[in-house]
Amino acid sequence: MKILEQVNKLLPYFKKPSGTDSFQNILVVSNTGLGDTLLSTPSIVSLRKSFPSVNLTFLINKKMFPLFDGFEFIDDFVLYSSGFFNQLKIIKELRSREIDTIFLFHSNGPEDIFFSVLSGAKNILKMTDDKNHKFREIFLNAPNTEQKHNIEKKLDLVKVFNPNDISKKMLIPARFYNKNGFIKKNPHFKYIGFQMGAQDDYKMWPKENFIKLAQRLKANFHNIKFVLIGATKTEDLISKNFETTIINQESVINLCGKSKINELPVLIKDLDLLLTNDTGAMHLAIALQTKTVSLFGPTDSKTYGPYQDYNMHKVIQADGDFVNIVPKKQRGSEGMALITVDQVFEKTKEFLSV
Repeated sequence: MKILEQVNKLLPYFKKPSGTDSFQNILVVSNTGLGDTLLSTPSIVSLRKSFPSVNLTFLINKKMFPLFDGFEFIDDFVLYSSGFFNQLKIIKELRSREIDTIFLFHSNGPEDIFFSVLSGAKNILKMTDDKNHKFREIFLNAPNTEQKHNIEKKLDLVKVFNPNDISKKMLIPARFYNKNGFIKKNPHFKYIGFQMGAQDDYKMWPKENFIKLAQRLKANFHNIKFVLIGATKTEDLISKNFETTIINQESVINLCGKSKINELPVLIKDLDLLLTNDTGAMHLAIALQTKTVSLFGPTDSKTYGPYQDYNMHKVIQADGDFVNIVPKKQRGSEGMALITVDQVFEKTKEFLSV
């Protein structure tokens, strides 16, 4: 990282002049987490539908690739790994493909600027809210500081090239939409997924509240099962604590850590409802048209929440923005704790009562 930060200071001198007439070999980049990658798919679909003759390559985190392998709107993939020498490999690959335009839908610096400029691409567009971004002079677009949904901000990059077909729905490969059967289901029960973790602790509703909610739901709706999902060590600990603490342990199916990334859509398709923090699983459920109740505190649901099929996705937004004045690693769950068990029960009940 330190090497790249020093090298990047010289990169503006190597940037080729932009030119919108160069638009044939396109690279779309979303090389971070699941949620950010899913939020990039409307822009990818819009590019493919508007410009069917271009070559569209997707630079994606190798951990996410199994989920998007075979995505119908992409011609080819370049798999991303961090590290200086991996960036050199990426640059070599992009130069061999003669990439002329790069859309940095979601990417972290300093690596993204490094491989973008040295790829030889003329047009580099980056989704950023930072009007003082130190590399703004190399971007074809201006920073977007307007208050709008994350999907719209990514689409604004595509609109620089005057597309004729704009899509705003998140999608994953078509093969997942008719798959189910990860859970051995009893047709007399409804299956409620609990995504109790999140990328950051301050986005997590207290686990004690999930337990209280589950016991209240079970007391009111006897034909329900709670399906616990997640992948991290923290989520595994939370799920085990939930499983051992809840009174009706027979109503719990703990699948935390039991599914691969390309099996997660099948698991989520099996659910009747997903109750979730602001997570990648939430965005995946939305893309799959699985009903959700999502919980937001420090993050803004108008920016990162559901943006399609509003009748299927209910949101509870607490006024937890005050948490964001503290550095990320020091933030607590005070913002999420403002959401009450009563609020979540009432929203969940609206789906279960149908």
